Amino acid sequence: MHEIITLQLGELSNYAATHFWNTQESYFTYSAEDESPVNHNVHWRPGVALDGSETFLPRTIIYDLKGGFGSLRKINALYDASDESAPTHLWEGSAHVHKQPEIEQSAYQQSLDLGAPAPTLKPSDVRYWSDFSRVFYHPKSLNQLYDYELNSSIMPFDKWSLGKELFDGLDREHDIVDRDFRPFIEEADQTQGFQIVTTIDDAWGGFATEYIQRLRDEYGKTPIWVWGLQAPAPGLMIVRAPNLDSWVASSSWQPD
Repeated sequence: MHEIITLQLGELSNYAATHFWNTQESYFTYSAEDESPVNHNVHWRPGVALDGSETFLPRTIIYDLKGGFGSLRKINALYDASDESAPTHLWEGSAHVHKQPEIEQSAYQQSLDLGAPAPTLKPSDVRYWSDFSRVFYHPKSLNQLYDYELNSSIMPFDKWSLGKELFDGLDREHDIVDRDFRPFIEEADQTQGFQIVTTIDDAWGGFATEYIQRLRDEYGKTPIWVWGLQAPAPGLMIVRAPNLDSWVASSSWQPD
């Protein structure tokens, strides 16, 4: 089997995908005598950390809103080259540094960093999807969208049209498929397909529609599998197959 590239769009999708990566990670074997039940080269990419050690990280591109990543840092311990004692002789005046308060790691994440037994997680312990993630991500996998803030009551990211507008604006300015997606294509030997995890009844549905259309334009022969999610809601109607087929067939479809 060849490489599959994953695209994760939004908070609910990242919760679901975190379970996927945690499960994939649990299949890793560390002895020549043990045989893994899965081919890790399909969903994981080999690489080299800053200290020269080999890495094996998810072959995924993740998008979320401002604040949606929780305590997860874009530059993690594998790639952090920061020097807190940077030279100051270039500026003779006093320096005032203003930092936004960091989100504290969950007890689960702290245990993983210390190599200690992880506590049993309860739903009340989880604030963000990163709180229960067991894997490192490459810095280029993490893409925070600052135009909207997670759970904002002033500018909620809820309408389908907002997602379309956000993608179109970002794509005009940055060509985000070329910037964010293409590097994963170029490092793969032979891409087998793309899997996309997205909600389909909110702004991320609009964002996903535009993203998929761009992928179709660029990689028309590559299969795309979409995991379409919906947040539970009272009285929610089940989307039957004919309606879902028409949604997939037409990228211009919008929910009422």
